[in-house]
Amino acid sequence: FNLKDVSDGFNTSHIIHRLEFGERVPGVESPLEGTAKIVLKGAYMFHYYIKLVPTLFERDDGKSQYTHQYSVTGQEKDVLVRQGELAGLPGVFLVYEFTPFMVQKSVKEVPFSHFLISVCAIIGGVFTVAGLLDALLYRTTKRWKGKAHI
Repeated sequence: FNLKDVSDGFNTSHIIHRLEFGERVPGVESPLEGTAKIVLKGAYMFHYYIKLVPTLFERDDGKSQYTHQYSVTGQEKDVLVRQGELAGLPGVFLVYEFTPFMVQKSVKEVPFSHFLISVCAIIGGVFTVAGLLDALLYRTTKRWKGKAHI
């Protein structure tokens, strides 16, 4: 581009409707989806630093789906210092970084027996604590009554 074309500003307004790396998986959000940056004056440089994490989703029906999740940080700067003078290149830049690790997510249903065992454990814990409190109160009142008769 010609510097004379951006002497009074350069419109780098943008809307990111959808950005995915791999297949769309229900429940996985796209952080940049719906991002809108509007430039009214100046010449802006937008940097999006994206960290990609390879992810393997294993469903309970045995099917696997390979995709990427990502996180993003952004930075924006007006590079039009003075009329006709730029301190950088106006535009929208996506900088990618792949992580060397892979996340594996498995969807497993918890059986009803697990719920029943948890309920029994809670009830057993309540009876145990109640028994300990009862024994403590019984011994305490017995000692107080013993001291009162002396």
